[in-house]
Amino acid sequence: MASQKQMEVVQIGVDDLDPNPWNVNRMSRPMMKKLTAYLKREGLVEPIVVRPHPAKAEKFEILGGYHRWQICKGELGYETVPCVVLEGLDDKRAKILSVNLNSMSGETVPSLLSNLLNDLQAEMPLPDMEATLPYDQGEIVDFLSLMQIPEGFADELEEDAQRKDQEAPTVLTIVLDKKQSKLWDDAMELAADEVGRSRNPKARTLELLATQYVENLET
Repeated sequence: MASQKQMEVVQIGVDDLDPNPWNVNRMSRPMMKKLTAYLKREGLVEPIVVRPHPAKAEKFEILGGYHRWQICKGELGYETVPCVVLEGLDDKRAKILSVNLNSMSGETVPSLLSNLLNDLQAEMPLPDMEATLPYDQGEIVDFLSLMQIPEGFADELEEDAQRKDQEAPTVLTIVLDKKQSKLWDDAMELAADEVGRSRNPKARTLELLATQYVENLET
């Protein structure tokens, strides 16, 4: 069983934190307003993830939580924010961690969300739900309407969404040297009659080569 690292939360001055230059996460203006209202109401309950700045002494670089830091520093006037400091990360590991922190958040299951919103609706009016949740009134009403869908239909929608996700294209990046690139071009030329009709000739060429290789292994 893998050992669990103890993460210490420390307070760091907002001016001692810098955003990283590769942040791929963007937030719309309406969502920024909702996040601001949430932080005003609940406070910063989730720490910012940082590493010691690779180029500035006694400074730290933000890996996760940029928008929360931005709001706390600017609109809310925080002097310090709670942070988890990760030591010993080179740029490669820091970039991978930053992408994971901003991407691996899971997806909402519509039928489960509709049940939760229905419970909340019994305790608070729609405008209050809009003010405290990351959805506008139209979205909330749409989710609540799932409560009227015949039993089993929502499950069919979820299964359909999962199937589409499984069938979604995968982006594959390959770096080739000159010899490998020449082989690739030769393969595409030899398979021109087959791959020329494809919307993605390179992907079709790779599929043909991989299929032939696997079939040879199996025989």
